[in-house]
Amino acid sequence: MTKTAVTRTWLGGVIGLAAGLVIVGLGVGLMLAYGGHFTAAPGGDGYDFVPNLDGFYWSTIGFMVLGGLVALGGGIVQLVAWIGAMTNTNHLVDKTWFTILLVGGVVGLIFAPIGFATMVAYVVAGPDGMAMPHGQSASAAAPSRTLVPTA
Repeated sequence: MTKTAVTRTWLGGVIGLAAGLVIVGLGVGLMLAYGGHFTAAPGGDGYDFVPNLDGFYWSTIGFMVLGGLVALGGGIVQLVAWIGAMTNTNHLVDKTWFTILLVGGVVGLIFAPIGFATMVAYVVAGPDGMAMPHGQSASAAAPSRTLVPTA
């Protein structure tokens, strides 16, 4: 995957994840506002939500499921972009970016903002390993200059 393809794929995944979370939030908000009523809890502390099992309530459940599936799809697309970025940087002689992406992505599975920040750093400043022949770095791709004049 080229860096351009990785960037587009990752941004598509971010948009999908965000859209899915917004849809889930709207579904939850509408369900709590109009899909039932709150009654006092039997213990006297707080309230219980009692749903009206009508079409509107089930529509909000459908929105939450749909939003969850969209968010899941966005997350999978981001995973594909991360793997593409690691494959791209693995072509470089200098493995610094590959290591950063690998460690940041694995840590991001536990604490998501680290993985997000790692991919933002790659999208903004990372090299494109597909832009140069396999096994060459940016410094090795420069033409060599000889000190002795040639005839």
